[in-house]
Amino acid sequence: MVYFGLLSTVPNVDGVTHFAQNIWPRIAAAHPEARWKIIGGRPPPSLLALAGRRVELTCFVSDLRPHLAAAAVVVVPLRLGGGTRLKIVEAMAMGKAIVSTTLGAEGIEAVPGRDLLVEDEPVAFADAVSRLLSEPDLAVRIGQSARRLATEHYSWSGAARGLESFYRRILENAS
Repeated sequence: MVYFGLLSTVPNVDGVTHFAQNIWPRIAAAHPEARWKIIGGRPPPSLLALAGRRVELTCFVSDLRPHLAAAAVVVVPLRLGGGTRLKIVEAMAMGKAIVSTTLGAEGIEAVPGRDLLVEDEPVAFADAVSRLLSEPDLAVRIGQSARRLATEHYSWSGAARGLESFYRRILENAS
């Protein structure tokens, strides 16, 4: 599993701490082979202390893609913050299965259960991650759907199509 984000922000520190305390122990008990990689710059000592045999903390990386490619699941356990979560769009673009909180997926036009899994309670979040780890075909299906959504709605070409459509409507209404 992978979590990534700037580790000096309050929402990311809270999300990683919440995952470490309330979600990861359930996943680790159910999946002894599971590993959790935390990626991000400027982690505080409280997050550095999480590193161990099954938890890897990798500070800033110049290319996130190999880390995402190796992940079975991307977790976004955010409980604080606002705005669009680009970390989800990046993971979707890589075709990864994602488990997020409702707040973590805010602003993303994804359908829960098709493009990602959304759970807000720690036990349900852990169960969703465990399900993806136990059912790789499901993880692949969700990742493929997420990739299609990212390509259609969040790629540069998708954004250009949306902008073109917007301008066409303006021109049609001006006539």
